[in-house]
Amino acid sequence: MSDELDPAAFEELPSTDIAVHYHVHYGMAGSFPLRLADLFFADDGLHIAEYAYITPLFGLGTRKHRRESRGMQAIYDHHGLDEVLLQADSVTWLAYDAIERVRLHDGGRLGRPKLTVSTDEDSYAYRIHDEDSAELAAEIETCADRHGFRVETVSGVGFSPIENVRRFLP
Repeated sequence: MSDELDPAAFEELPSTDIAVHYHVHYGMAGSFPLRLADLFFADDGLHIAEYAYITPLFGLGTRKHRRESRGMQAIYDHHGLDEVLLQADSVTWLAYDAIERVRLHDGGRLGRPKLTVSTDEDSYAYRIHDEDSAELAAEIETCADRHGFRVETVSGVGFSPIENVRRFLP
């Protein structure tokens, strides 16, 4: 018996056949622990796959975020969206009809771009570590034109201490 796998054995596995129009790779959300995420603007909606938890000392200090990000990119490159969705710790799917707005902060001179997806009920915000903000904006605007949601491009880092404090006060 051979230890090598026959690639033909995997050709008949089920697939969702979801076409991805734009893949936003290496987003990071939260404060503690940080969560890595990839966003997939696809035919059927937006898929958000969160796949790793990073702590400042044992995650960032050991570059776990870079390893995890490269690993998920390799899974996507070799196996596609289906496997990314299976491997992720959590997956959120948003129909384009549910998306009110996508706001993209360019990061200013010092920060990283920030992508915020807002619906009637929730918002999902990610600092993007591996994308050019001009290309990111152009690709998301193309997707928005196709699917009917708003895109706002804003200068700056996208952080307001006053707004953050107001969220926690009654």
